[in-house]
Amino acid sequence: MKSRPPHLTDAVVAAALSDGWGLPSATATYRPVGYGSHHWAVQDVTGARWFVSVDALADQETSYDRLATALGFAVMARDSGLSFVVAPIRASDRSVVRRLPGGYCLALYPYVDGRSGTFSDALTSAEIAELIGMLCSLHAFRPPSAAGSGGDVVETFALPGRKPLEAALTELDDPDGWAGPYGERLRSLLAEHTEDVHDLLREHDGLVARVGQQRDRMVLTQGEPHPGNVIRTADGLVLIDWDTALIAPPERDVCLLDARTDGQASAEYTARSGRTLDPLLLARYDIAWSLADLAVFVELLRFTPDTTADTAWSWEALPVHARRVGCAIDTVILRSTREEAEPHLPVGVVGVRVDQDQALPGAESRLAAEDGHGE
Repeated sequence: MKSRPPHLTDAVVAAALSDGWGLPSATATYRPVGYGSHHWAVQDVTGARWFVSVDALADQETSYDRLATALGFAVMARDSGLSFVVAPIRASDRSVVRRLPGGYCLALYPYVDGRSGTFSDALTSAEIAELIGMLCSLHAFRPPSAAGSGGDVVETFALPGRKPLEAALTELDDPDGWAGPYGERLRSLLAEHTEDVHDLLREHDGLVARVGQQRDRMVLTQGEPHPGNVIRTADGLVLIDWDTALIAPPERDVCLLDARTDGQASAEYTARSGRTLDPLLLARYDIAWSLADLAVFVELLRFTPDTTADTAWSWEALPVHARRVGCAIDTVILRSTREEAEPHLPVGVVGVRVDQDQALPGAESRLAAEDGHGE
């Protein structure tokens, strides 16, 4: 995030690192990068460097347990030999995250020397092939604790932020519910796209009903394997931001690459992994991305009392995501037309994309802006 938490000083973060990881005399410097988490660069007197990620806990227990389990999966994957997984360093008590004052929690990462990117960065054919190989390896890994994982780390196909988004749509006629610096502008923008959002929600629910629970196809997924979560190092690509790790169908990871390659990524993934992908699930995850991103911005901007660097960036990004909803509706219509014409054939997915000339502020999504590990 561009705006630092008001009560988390650099000294508080450094003290937490000393207490939890035994890093004496470490200097923590806030890095205004990324979206969703707060970041610090850390260096000790010897010149050794680390990277810190701090998250706000919406629900103290559930959010903490969910984050600790997701990052724990990443640690297990890295320790199993998947060197492309940039996972947290365990604290002295073996935990992967530590609580901080004010409802926050902290994870410490090794510093990665390389070049980070953004969501809208282009991927070379070699990089796409490398990412597909990573996903094949990741999905073949079986975390020891996955079989007994609770619902918070297993895909349920629920849409994050759906309730606040639907509430906003039903309250558009109430001006009193749209206070704050963005309230009236947000209400006007949503009113233009209300029908599209409702249509996309219905399409999402229909797809979920058609694909079923998918329990026998669940694997460990990263959730957001796009260029904003990739660092290019001298030894190849590595993946960061594992707080979104989830036991889910493989389509959750492949859909973003598929949208960038006109469906070629899913074909290559199937050839290399031996796993057949469901085009309906790929479509569901495409739609879920559009709706979840929209919901994040609506919830933040509707209730914020102030204008900050993060809210200003979010407001600039929101119209791009609203247009993505309209693009998704066009995709739904195209897919339905093809199904009616040739219902016996599997239907490829036309990915929901944002044109590069529209991708400047908004295409970088929830955690997609430059993350700050590399330079």
